[in-house]
Amino acid sequence: MSVTLFRSAGIAALILIAALIAWGIMTPWGLGLDFANFYDAGRKAQAGEFANLYDPFAQIAGEKPLGNMTFFSAPLTSYLYSPMAALPPRTALLWFKLAGTLAQGAGLVLLYLHCRPLAGDTPRDRAVFFALFAIAALLFQPFWTIYRVGGQTTPFVFLLLVLGHIAFTRGALVWTALAFSAVVVIKPAFAPAAILLFVLSSNRFRLTALATGLGLGALSLQMFGLPLHQEFLARVLAEGDSLMAPWMNSSPFSWIEPIFVRPEAYQTEASLPAAAGLILTALRLLTSAALLWALARQIRSTLPPAAERHAVYATGLALVVVLSPVIWSHYLTMLFIPLAVLMALRSHLPGGAVALLSLAVLLAPAQNLMVIRKLYAFLGFDTRAEILAVALLKSLPALLIVMVMIFWHRSLVWALKDAAWDRLLPPAPQKRPISA
Repeated sequence: MSVTLFRSAGIAALILIAALIAWGIMTPWGLGLDFANFYDAGRKAQAGEFANLYDPFAQIAGEKPLGNMTFFSAPLTSYLYSPMAALPPRTALLWFKLAGTLAQGAGLVLLYLHCRPLAGDTPRDRAVFFALFAIAALLFQPFWTIYRVGGQTTPFVFLLLVLGHIAFTRGALVWTALAFSAVVVIKPAFAPAAILLFVLSSNRFRLTALATGLGLGALSLQMFGLPLHQEFLARVLAEGDSLMAPWMNSSPFSWIEPIFVRPEAYQTEASLPAAAGLILTALRLLTSAALLWALARQIRSTLPPAAERHAVYATGLALVVVLSPVIWSHYLTMLFIPLAVLMALRSHLPGGAVALLSLAVLLAPAQNLMVIRKLYAFLGFDTRAEILAVALLKSLPALLIVMVMIFWHRSLVWALKDAAWDRLLPPAPQKRPISA
């Protein structure tokens, strides 16, 4: 294919993305779904009713809540949504989607510009990467599910993660620590990545992260007290103990549950069977150990500084997906960061790795809530075989990307040794000549 054809394919993908965004923004989806979660949190913050922050059924200022979803962020973040509470729900919904679109778009543009130097120097190399990036973004439905649920905080987290990745690969560890501190406050599920960066980074990162975390923690305790934080932690920890419908869980291991759980159990609030819990815990720990082993092999290979830091960052993101018992589909946007890097360095990867990554992208549309609901209406998910099949469909994108990171870690070393990584570093300051 010529350079013009690749560029045309990329432009066509961008036009389709723009059309999907316009459709998603203008359609008032999600008033009672995720949007209601954040809108109600903002209403509670505005009314000062923090004691009921984690009670999805509590009245707010004497009125019914807009939705009945549990709030899973730290108490301090409720203030971020209070501006929405000053607006009527439909108006706030529109602005929330617009703000998320801007954040997500900025994250994708910055990620593309950051990875482009890795793709090669020739016009054809750049055109191929542009087409692959745009088409992958179009198909990677975790980006677009947010419009169906009324918006999400994930686009803002994605932007922070991209900024953190850029800063980390360039050695700006203070900025990375600040970005990741904000990410963990908004979505505590990202704590495993923060811990890995804390262990493997320099003291600049550690001191900044500690100061930021302790400062925010002290402020939050002073404002809200210990009991509310205990309730918050209890809610977060309890998420992994109850059954989660596999067709709603994009965890790499969501297909384990249907093997042990009867289909009718998903209609109740039953707990996860002990055998399934043990197997899931073992798989998460073993896979995490394999990811860390692969990272250790890469670090021992004397990589360029930017490449080594990327390997640490990408492994941290993969650990979040592996260790979290519940991965909502939009959380998978984090994996688009290592995926974009691998697309840019695809010439270093063997055919098997490229095939698995391509399959992960091609299966990503099944993450969309609209697709899942159509499947549910058609199949009913009332037999073990149907539930297991849809669970595999949901789990494969994350599982395939993690498999590539583990089983092709040697090939990744060659990709990480590419001289193009030095282009991601800021230019060294030039010494001024000493005047005579």
